[in-house]
Amino acid sequence: MTDKQAFQLRFATRNELANLPWFEVDHDEIVLADKTVGPVIDTHTHYSLPTLPIHQIDLGAETPDSNLLLARCCAHHLDIRANQCFSPAELKALKRDLIVGGFTGRGKRPDHTAPNLARDMRSMNVVHSVVLGIDMPMPNKHPERTLQTARLRSEVTGYGSVHPRAIRSHERFQEQMHLGARGMKMHPPNQLVRPDAPSAMRLYRYCGDENIAVFWHSGPAGIEPKIGQYFGQMKFYERPIRELPNTQFVLGHAGSLQHREAIRMQKQYKNAWLEISGLSLAQLKEVIDEADQDRIVFGSDWPFYHPVLPLAKVLILTHERPQLRSKILHDNAARLLEMTGNR
Repeated sequence: MTDKQAFQLRFATRNELANLPWFEVDHDEIVLADKTVGPVIDTHTHYSLPTLPIHQIDLGAETPDSNLLLARCCAHHLDIRANQCFSPAELKALKRDLIVGGFTGRGKRPDHTAPNLARDMRSMNVVHSVVLGIDMPMPNKHPERTLQTARLRSEVTGYGSVHPRAIRSHERFQEQMHLGARGMKMHPPNQLVRPDAPSAMRLYRYCGDENIAVFWHSGPAGIEPKIGQYFGQMKFYERPIRELPNTQFVLGHAGSLQHREAIRMQKQYKNAWLEISGLSLAQLKEVIDEADQDRIVFGSDWPFYHPVLPLAKVLILTHERPQLRSKILHDNAARLLEMTGNR
């Protein structure tokens, strides 16, 4: 594998990633210049994050700036986890935007729309994206609005989300299936439910019956409240994977701070996949070197991060290994999408 020290790893702004050989700046936007890279499938994106139902953000509107949560002016470091790129002041602003915006619909959310997602993905030769709804433990229509928007666009696949403790959870699941859901997003730290809770296990069985994937936020990220870190512990994810072999489980962020546990589970169970957004370069190297390379998929976690951040890491670690690069950036995800959501 190419020595990572041959490449610059720390950048004062997003556009400075153009110092790497695959990118350039065009009209003040970072773009993929190397036409041999791709096509790419991004399995981890979101439209505008959940708000109270009274706030109707126009997900079909295009605005000049995608206004990502890790802004273009922020430092972008490849050798640390993505959430460590925020300075203390930037992290405080991020948390304020996530909380206050959830109740008011203000802040950066109005820029996290379908056309803006599509524009940022095109800049990196991402030809298809999985857009994940999130059902939070507060009134929201995020999963339904995500699916309604996704079904009108050919460049995305929509995943729904049902809080395991939601009233009428099975009916909501069926409603989202009718809206075209081809997977379900579960976020134990935000939903405050252990991934092995009985109510969650029921939802996974519904997914297996309908042949759709479960996409988890997995592992503690280190910036969430302590209670969220508890619900994200990787030890709670193994039982569903083990007991429900007919359900495909994608471990988002590849276990975050507990990536080695995620690697172990992915190697042990054929229905477990690793999605790589947020990992440091060193963590990603361990995933690539030790996990089953046929079940590793690319993701960015847009609108938190621009896809250039994880893409640069994959390109460094797959330099001169085009077959492996194609697997991670496209082929594995294409196979997962073909396997699931079809009955």
